[in-house]
Amino acid sequence: MEPAEIWAYGLAPDILFESDEQGVCLKSPAETIRFSAASDVTLVRKLRQGRVSETALSACLAPDVDAPNVCASFLFRLDKHGFLTRFLMQGSQVIAACIPQRAPPGARPDIDPGKPFRLSSQMLLQPRKQGLRAQVPGSWAVLDLLDPRLGSLLFGACDNTEDPQSPTCVPGLEPPVLAALIGLFDWCGLTKDSSDQDHPKHDALFHSHTRLGFRRAQLGKTGRQAPSVPHPIGISSIPLPLPDMAKLIASDPPHAQVSRQRRSRRVQGAEPISHAQLGELLFRCFYQDNGRRTYPSGGGVYPLTAYLIVNRCDGLKQGLYTYDTLHHGLTMIAEFNSALKSLLKDASAAANCASQTQVLLVFSADMMAMRTAYGDLAYSLVLKEVGAVYQNVQLAGEAMRLATCPLGTGNSVTFAQASGLDIDHAPSVGEMCIGSLG
Repeated sequence: MEPAEIWAYGLAPDILFESDEQGVCLKSPAETIRFSAASDVTLVRKLRQGRVSETALSACLAPDVDAPNVCASFLFRLDKHGFLTRFLMQGSQVIAACIPQRAPPGARPDIDPGKPFRLSSQMLLQPRKQGLRAQVPGSWAVLDLLDPRLGSLLFGACDNTEDPQSPTCVPGLEPPVLAALIGLFDWCGLTKDSSDQDHPKHDALFHSHTRLGFRRAQLGKTGRQAPSVPHPIGISSIPLPLPDMAKLIASDPPHAQVSRQRRSRRVQGAEPISHAQLGELLFRCFYQDNGRRTYPSGGGVYPLTAYLIVNRCDGLKQGLYTYDTLHHGLTMIAEFNSALKSLLKDASAAANCASQTQVLLVFSADMMAMRTAYGDLAYSLVLKEVGAVYQNVQLAGEAMRLATCPLGTGNSVTFAQASGLDIDHAPSVGEMCIGSLG
């Protein structure tokens, strides 16, 4: 049996406390638990102090109350809903804290001393103000490691040099505390088991932070606004002729036909795309009228800016340009240089083409505005918008009989160097090859 005093308890950090005449409430972003019994109200108020042992909880109850059973029932109820932070103690020293993100999948498992203790390949360590935070993407809880002696445990659980359950693995840590800690690792999904697959951790982390259900935190628009990322000042401004919308509508083929014929067309024509064709394509896909463009954007933020690496275009010299969505014009950002040549070469490789594209369309995202407006959802929404733009450009290109081909990747580092944009706040997030039809 574990000594009872190796555990202390507190409310999970995202739990809010409210009181009224009928009792007290504990609220998470997902649910509310109400307490009206006098003993439960007393326990809730005591637990709010944080890091309270079961003995201390029992001591605050009236003498005529069956304190052990009332406390156990109270803690079980909170634990079942994921409202309870659990501290592992050795004396007055906090060894670790199990912090729930949602309700646990079950009760804390019994510790099997014969089970090999190996860390999951999906485990991530994050430095905190105090210690390290260990987590597996999508797990119900994170484990804060608050004792510097646990470094040897982490190293021991990575290979077979020493049994990490051996008392000598963490000098000074008492066997019951070490066993309880290993149980917490297992409960939080941090240990290797038969279902531990070697899939990309970034995929799992991205998915768990941008979908509901993994954490109690609500996802969506925050209501805050941030100033946009400043774009480089160009050396010249090039107005583009504004197409006649009535003529476009009258002459365009039906949408059903265009969508059925849409293809990623890698083969481009011998004659380059014209300045007028490029302008019309940009107008169809990116021109902003009355605050909206022709594709959906999360919250109408429209974080994408279209950049064009012009290689061969009748009427435009080689170089890097940006499109002005409000005034339908181009601004030259840089003369043709080695960085732009490298980006064109990367695009050819991504499209599996021997020849270079006539124009490479690159999308930069204003991540400052999106992160302020949407928090963890920012990059997910940006990528969804890139997909919408890909479809938008391909449909417009098909209607205009142009060759368009979206690419799966591009070199964000080289583009940041060529454009002068901040790679963290305004990264390139999508590329497309544009040219005349071969």
